Amino acid sequence: MSQKTVSDALHIFYELNSALSDAYWETNDINNKDLFFSMKSMLQDELDELHKLSMQDHIYPYEPINPGVAQLSDKLRAMHPQMASIVYRPKTFRRLDDLIPSACDLFEI
Repeated sequence: MSQKTVSDALHIFYELNSALSDAYWETNDINNKDLFFSMKSMLQDELDELHKLSMQDHIYPYEPINPGVAQLSDKLRAMHPQMASIVYRPKTFRRLDDLIPSACDLFEI
């Protein structure tokens, strides 16, 4: 696997943030809403830190900035095998199914 840049991470995280928002609004289960909201919050914290970098820094290899992303990685890994029972819309399911492995790859240093 090639080293992902800050720019790659931003792209994956924007897409993942959007997919988690969709999943949040598509579920009626309060526990699932809580799970998606929690993951979005952790992801937003990392995005906030990445936004502080200059455009010139986007070519450098991505390294997690916020320590909370380790929890996000754990939650994504735990949710991925159970997604069929908590993400009902096929489009959202496919997006998350594609994005979760890419995002988890970014968290491994």
